[in-house]
Amino acid sequence: MSRRPTALWAAAGSAVLALAALAVGAVPAQADTVSASTAPPLRFVSYNICGNVCSGASYDQQKRIDSIVAQAAVTTWNADQIFLQEVCRPQYDEVLKRLAPQGFRGSYSATLTGNPSVCGGHDYGNAVLVRGPVSESVELDLTVGGESEPIKVPCVKNYVQNRLNWACSVHLYWDNGTLAAPEAERLAAQAKTWQDQGIPVVLGGDFNHSPRTSSLTPFYDAGINDNARGTFIEADETDGDFFDPAACTVGQEPSCRSGEPTRDGKKLDYVFFSSKDFKSPKGDALPLDPAVSDHQMVRGAATWADCGPFAPAAGALFSRDESGALFRYSGRGGSSLAAPCKTGSGWGGMARVVRLNGTTTLAAVDSAGALWHYPADATGAYSGSTRVSAGTGWGAWDTLISPGDFSGDGRADLITRAADGGLWLHKGTAAAAYAAPVKIGTNWSIYADLFSPGDFTGDGRADLIGREPAGDLYLYKGDGAGGYAPRLKVASGMSGYDAMLSPGDITADGKADLLARNAAGGLFLLKGNTTGDGFGAPVKIGSGYPAGGLLF
Repeated sequence: MSRRPTALWAAAGSAVLALAALAVGAVPAQADTVSASTAPPLRFVSYNICGNVCSGASYDQQKRIDSIVAQAAVTTWNADQIFLQEVCRPQYDEVLKRLAPQGFRGSYSATLTGNPSVCGGHDYGNAVLVRGPVSESVELDLTVGGESEPIKVPCVKNYVQNRLNWACSVHLYWDNGTLAAPEAERLAAQAKTWQDQGIPVVLGGDFNHSPRTSSLTPFYDAGINDNARGTFIEADETDGDFFDPAACTVGQEPSCRSGEPTRDGKKLDYVFFSSKDFKSPKGDALPLDPAVSDHQMVRGAATWADCGPFAPAAGALFSRDESGALFRYSGRGGSSLAAPCKTGSGWGGMARVVRLNGTTTLAAVDSAGALWHYPADATGAYSGSTRVSAGTGWGAWDTLISPGDFSGDGRADLITRAADGGLWLHKGTAAAAYAAPVKIGTNWSIYADLFSPGDFTGDGRADLIGREPAGDLYLYKGDGAGGYAPRLKVASGMSGYDAMLSPGDITADGKADLLARNAAGGLFLLKGNTTGDGFGAPVKIGSGYPAGGLLF
């Protein structure tokens, strides 16, 4: 809803809160409740915090700030973008100050300013806060004439989980739709322009009207019911518990212009995703917190449309960022990687991680030295809900290698290197179990990087590769019985990289490739040759891979 006259609100505040509490109490059990551990990886929050009008003794200013900041925490919601409406400038400044150390930037649009009865004379308006770099900020003025205050929408173009998108915090007018409907048309038109440029769009906010009204028609994707003609899916549109019986029938419609109420028994607050760019939306309205606002906070989540499970034999690079988030960049043939897909969070405590050769399962050693197997779930993501214990006492090794079946017994093995340069084979004995380590080499500490490309030579046996600090690259052909042939130099001049690894067959030509990263964060492809005894010259295929960050 909009800013209301303070005197009127003071008289009606207790009654409104009582009605809101009744409405919340009447909501049925939420079968689709999404938690931070189960929601899709892209996370959003929209909240009309009623920052000026809800300012009486019953409201807790500090709790208002804390409740927003908490949404960025990994254990709470791990939000990528936060959309706020009816926020006073000092409230926004405090939230941004506290979120900045987590990489958040923001943009604020004032709809009222200099009024001593509003926010104590400070600016009042809407804000968007995003985690990650911002390349552009714009303010959309949707005012059509006749509104009691301007309708301004702050938008930023930023990299959410390493992909560019536009994000806007929306507050449409609070009339019967006469003004809100043309405002909505203006916003939808601008959003479509961005989408036509190939840039995904997320809109979060208080749209002040119910899903099936004319003010929402420009947003809902044309594939949904009720003559929608927009280009967006809404976070809560698949929530059968709240389908409008006048429009949809549970079991007959996969989605509906409906959703969980967010204020006084009505759905007024939304998170919209451009439908060609996102999939698998989920949404929840949290219980009303009468100490913060007369609106319920809305959480939305989704997945990039091109993300999901990947083939076990496919080449794929994984990276971990400073927040502990895990990303997958799938090979797509040629000399390029697909855009990143977030596949997990909370991986900051893992000392070493590898993908088990020829599978989609990850093996990770945590800070306590425990080894875990993480099978990918149905969406291609990794979480504690799927992990399986694979042993303890793995903290002594400084390198973890996944060669596949190195011993020739039909089971996948692991190889480790100790600090003294000793090389050890851990034969797989079951799906997630290994025999006691057997030493298979010494003096392997001469290599800055040590990894396995699987069967690089094409003889059916897993091989090893080491890179010396001076830049020479050596291949050790596996003998299929836990040993290897003398080393063979397969490249030189590779000293300008701080990391090198084999992510599988990135180029889809049947040969394992190498990737290397330099100190500036550039990523280079070294294509495996057709004879299985060398690699092509490095070709730069990406940037923005921070030096020192985990790649595997």
